Order: sequence, then structure tokens, then C-alpha cells
Amino acid sequence: MPKKPRANRPSGTMPVAPLLPKRIGAGDVVTDLTRTMRAQAPEEQAQALIDQAWEARTQRQAAALARRALEIFPDCADAYNVLAGAEARSAEDALVLYEHGVDAGRRSLGNAFFDEHRGHFWGMIETRPYLRARRGLADCLWALGRKRESITHCEALLELNPDDNQGIRHGLLSRYLALGNDMGAARLFRDYPHDASAAFLWSRVLLDLRRGDQVAATEHLVLAMHGNPHVAGFFAGKRKPPARLPAHYSPGDRNEAALYIANFAEAWLASADAMDWLTGQLAN
Repeated sequence: MPKKPRANRPSGTMPVAPLLPKRIGAGDVVTDLTRTMRAQAPEEQAQALIDQAWEARTQRQAAALARRALEIFPDCADAYNVLAGAEARSAEDALVLYEHGVDAGRRSLGNAFFDEHRGHFWGMIETRPYLRARRGLADCLWALGRKRESITHCEALLELNPDDNQGIRHGLLSRYLALGNDMGAARLFRDYPHDASAAFLWSRVLLDLRRGDQVAATEHLVLAMHGNPHVAGFFAGKRKPPARLPAHYSPGDRNEAALYIANFAEAWLASADAMDWLTGQLAN
């Protein structure tokens, strides 16, 4: 699996004060800090270490902090998320770690919590390590060919967090289309009608073509070109996909286009007639 130079803090996490300052001044500071540490619950101490792990300079440092967090609080789901990025050498390795993270997150939150807060998960900070672990699990399952299991996890994540702060719907849309589940794809378009991402704009064209509606496809192609014209360059063969996928993108930029091609090419290539129609339109 490709390695990042450092374990970046995931979006949505709240900064947590480190357990130890880089420099200690007077003795009373040490005394106050010790009292604070003793007052912290184990899960708080563990999460403080995870906060440092996200900012670690090396994967080795990140992994060491994550393992220390697990010693303090064995149900620290984010520790497994860090280890999946820092130590996993394959999708199989990462899968095992994410499974542990999902299990740890569920134990930490408790089964009753899921029933009580389903649909509002993102609004509570304590749910996010679990959500991150389950997303990682879904991605690994897809990479390993366990596609329907992956989709089940994605659907469950949207039930827990319908506002979809994680952007689960984009990956789920590509997976629905790749498997020919047009009903599932249509449901996402209904549930997120204002999504103006390349994922939704360009995939709307594909769904129209699968339905045999070239009139709608033509109209939606205009919108897709307006939203991100760089996608057309990849489809027309004027631009080659990058050797390494970008880590970040902005709406409408080339990075977003590269990510769209990487995630949705399988769905387009599975629809030969749709691909022929699109390349013909782009050649005009």
C-alpha cells in the first residue's frame, strides 16, 4: 500500500493537549501537569497520544504512540487507524487493523449508543474514531474484491451520519455503478440533490446513458463540463492519469478530475455504449 510520509490528522478531529510539554519550566508546572494527567480518564490519555501520532514526523513514531495508547486504553479505535496507515504493508494487513478498530469503537461507545444516536453520529466527537475505522474497513474490503461487504459498510455509515461529512457517498456511488446497481446510484442522487462534485456531475451522465436517455445525458454533460472540464481531458485521451493519486483536491481542479477517473473508470468501461457516446461528444 502507498505510504504517506507522516500520519496526518484526519479531518474532524479536535486538538488534544499533549501529555507532556516539550519544555518544562518551573517545578510547580510539573506538579500541575502530573495532577492533570492523573485526573484524566484512560481514554482521554490515549486520545492525547493519538493526537501526537497524527502529527508525528515518521510512521515509526506514529506507530509507537498508537501502541502506547492501546496499552493505556485497549479500546482506542483511533490507535488502530494510525497503525493501519503507519504499519500495514498490504490491504490484508490494513483490513485486520481496521476490523480491530471497528470492534474497539463499538465496545467503547456501547451498543445502546448506536440505537440512541443513529443518524446524528458526526455531531459527537467521540464517534469519529469509529467512523474513520469503518470507512477504512470498507475501502480495504473493496480493494480485496469483497465488494458487497464494502457496500454494506458504506450504507451503514450513511445511516449513522446521513449528512455524510466523510464523503462516503462518492465512493459508494462509484461502487454502485461498477456493480451495475443503478437503483442504488439513483437513490444517492435523490438523497444528495445539491452535490456538485465531479463524482456526481459526471456520473449523472453515465446513469442517463444507461437508462437510454441521451437527451438528459446531453444536458447533464454541459453541467459536468462546467463543474469540472478537466475530466473531459482524461476521457478524450489528451491527459494521462498521474502516477500517484493526489492527496488533496479542490472542486473543479485537475486533482479532482484525476480522482474521478481513478474511482469511476471501472464503471464507465463497463458500459461500452456509454463510453462510445461520451468520446464522440467530446470529439465534436
